[in-house]
Amino acid sequence: VVLRLYNTLTREKADFKPIDPNNVRMYVCGPTVYDFAHIGNARPVIVFDVLFRLLRHIYGEKHVTYVRNITDVDDKINARALRDFPGLPLNDAIARVTEKTANQFHADVKALGCLEPTVEPRATDNIQQMIDIIVQLIAKRAKCCSTRCRCQITASSQTASSTSSRRARALKLTRTKSIRAISCCGSCRHLRSRVGKAPGAVAVPAGTSNARR
Repeated sequence: VVLRLYNTLTREKADFKPIDPNNVRMYVCGPTVYDFAHIGNARPVIVFDVLFRLLRHIYGEKHVTYVRNITDVDDKINARALRDFPGLPLNDAIARVTEKTANQFHADVKALGCLEPTVEPRATDNIQQMIDIIVQLIAKRAKCCSTRCRCQITASSQTASSTSSRRARALKLTRTKSIRAISCCGSCRHLRSRVGKAPGAVAVPAGTSNARR
């Protein structure tokens, strides 16, 4: 069985080829637990539950790992904790909010008939790992900037200039792809003003509404 999935970067369907067929891994961003889930939160839970079941059917239940995190550290959580438990120390108030909301989320997911993920890590249990990854990403960006400084591109829907095209090819992007913004080093003021966020190794197909990742 050949599984074909839609690639949002290339905007085309492509054959799914796992890095390791004996250990197919799927990571899904889970809820930020500061309030009850709504129908928009339920949609990705159901979508990825279907994909999880399909992958298990193709590769076997023991060969698929589904990780869905719980984000239990966030400004919205802090604000809700201060509002609902003003008399408690902040950390205790946060724990009350996140535990109650996470339990309700699990109950809602169970009611939808979704399978539990293989692993469900909490953000607060993995802060140091996050810091380590961020340090690695910063180091990689610094290395990229030292060798290909100012390789940002703002391209039109058709072929960009020859200089931009060369840079696009260097980043393994074809000249025919419609790219709204690519940044390698973050010194592009034009990109920052258009996107509204500081750039950092971002490639976004034209027509995409967000450039957060």
